[in-house]
Amino acid sequence: MGVETGQTFFEISADFKTAVDPKFLFDRESAPKGDSIEYFETTSDRFFCNVKRDFKYDLVFLDGLHTWEQTYRDFCNTLLITHERSIILLDDIFPSDVFSCNRDQVEAVMMRQFMAGDPSNAWHGDTYKIIPLIRTFHPLLSYCTIITDGNPQALVWRSPQPAIASPILREVGELNMPALDYLWFLRHQESYNLMNEQEALALVIRSLQLG
Repeated sequence: MGVETGQTFFEISADFKTAVDPKFLFDRESAPKGDSIEYFETTSDRFFCNVKRDFKYDLVFLDGLHTWEQTYRDFCNTLLITHERSIILLDDIFPSDVFSCNRDQVEAVMMRQFMAGDPSNAWHGDTYKIIPLIRTFHPLLSYCTIITDGNPQALVWRSPQPAIASPILREVGELNMPALDYLWFLRHQESYNLMNEQEALALVIRSLQLG
């Protein structure tokens, strides 16, 4: 996911890498080829239904429809194809304003321009709701959110010292997804474990070394 144009994907150096997108915006005939590269022009749901479960990825980058339902489904499926030392990178996890967390991209941009006079096209959807889901249903996972150098992203990994469950969501019954609006997000930003890139990478490396 997150490989629509291929620009970042092509620059990644890895022994083996996989690109998944419903519609690539690059010519696969002229794209880098080899036994170490796979291209799947399909939805993430179909990809996960057919992927080999015995193969485990070291790193997975999730950047999809900007909705919490699809992102969480991709996240849960990713846990099945990663190992104890894998890292999952979640994009669009930190909305920049109330407009950017609109699930409709066109409406988000139009409302920002009309109501705030801001022509920017920032759009994150409600992917930010994944963090309270992780805190509630995946207590053996740790995470932090990188808030410097561009679009904030969350790092998630398995840890011998996982994050402590948030007291605001201690009971599963308290997890009312429609109630997790932008005001909720503003009130609970600290639960996203905010760090700069250097701090985040140091934390992940230290944590995986302990494991």
